[in-house]
Amino acid sequence: MSVPQKINDYITAMRPAAICNKCLAGGVGLSNDAAHPAQITGALATTSDFAQEVATCSLCKQIKKVIRATRP
Repeated sequence: MSVPQKINDYITAMRPAAICNKCLAGGVGLSNDAAHPAQITGALATTSDFAQEVATCSLCKQIKKVIRATRP
């Protein structure tokens, strides 16, 4: 399975919870906790299935840019 698909599936499985890129990277087993997830979540956020905002991450509880799945 490709990294973008893993990220998509992980965010969708967490729905409706919001997750930051660092927690997302850890959840799918990526060693790069910033750049790669940010590129993918940025692209996902351009679709109607995902929303990106500044809010509290459901995992680390910090206020930062997060993404959530808006549709199953």
